Amino acid sequence: MQTKTIFKIQSIIFLINGLGQLFATDRFFEMANMEITSSLVTLGQFLGASFIFLSILTWKTSNLAGEALKGFGNVWALGCLIWTAIIGYHVAIGAAGGPTAIVNMGMFAVFGVLYFMSSRK
Repeated sequence: MQTKTIFKIQSIIFLINGLGQLFATDRFFEMANMEITSSLVTLGQFLGASFIFLSILTWKTSNLAGEALKGFGNVWALGCLIWTAIIGYHVAIGAAGGPTAIVNMGMFAVFGVLYFMSSRK
């Protein structure tokens, strides 16, 4: 799979997550087995807006990075693996769980590997 395609797919995932966090904040965090507080809702909405921005950024990355796309893919792979690690840690200590955490952890792991593999070609 081409690095450009992986960025486009992840952009769509970021958009779905962002919209869920922004407009269905309570449900999004309930699915992650988190206790809903007004502070968590505020943080979730901020993160939702941030994920929508990440969606735009990842959609445009192939145009912005140009010839450096493969190198940028390697850096982005590292970021995906860091996200995987922190979600895994939160699941392991019981701070998060459920489908939201597990699915996102799995997707970030897969995207990290895909970016790394596609950037090596």
